[in-house]
Amino acid sequence: MRELHLLTSCGTIPASRDTAAGANLDSAPGGRLTATNTTVRELIRPAYNVKDYQIAQAPGWLEADRFEIAAKAAVAKKTSLDDERSLVRELLEDRFGLKTHRQTKQPPVYLLVVAKGGAKLRENTAPSGSGTRKSCGRLAGTRITADVLSRQFERDVLNRKGLPAKYDFQLDWTPDSGPCPAAEGAPVRSSILTAIQEQLGLKLEASKGPVETLVVDRVERPSAD
Repeated sequence: MRELHLLTSCGTIPASRDTAAGANLDSAPGGRLTATNTTVRELIRPAYNVKDYQIAQAPGWLEADRFEIAAKAAVAKKTSLDDERSLVRELLEDRFGLKTHRQTKQPPVYLLVVAKGGAKLRENTAPSGSGTRKSCGRLAGTRITADVLSRQFERDVLNRKGLPAKYDFQLDWTPDSGPCPAAEGAPVRSSILTAIQEQLGLKLEASKGPVETLVVDRVERPSAD
């Protein structure tokens, strides 16, 4: 494991090949950032607020090589989400030489529309408290927007019918990889597209973009100091 001095903060970036251990990215008050067994691709996603399929021209090592990172902002202060993203971008640009540009493309997308019979979402008007829970073939949410459905697909889901409220719902389906472990006699679940229509009263219609893409122009493995 090679030790690298982090120019933009105090800490190290040891390279790791442990693909079995889980990856973790945490931020703490005062502009502190720690990443455990994390790939560069996993850093790019939150730093630039993009999904995995929106990252283009990325070399294979961005999701193969793993790193341990301990970073700290030059000036300790109470940080917002934008501050945290800025710190990660600075880290990527300084230590990995990352250069990017954004480009709008017209890839396949889904349009989120209300199915015949109307939406079956239960609106939650509480002032606070939200979260999602996901397991094999199940997505449950408390006080979340319908846009959370886009995380279940390798393409954007565009909310064209204006469902801006917060909702409570549970969605059960059979993943593409096959049925989930279940008790004997449990009902057979539908595909996710059918389940969304039957259980939520929504439909996903195939269409094309526009979707903003983050193009990787340049990135380098960090060298030992």
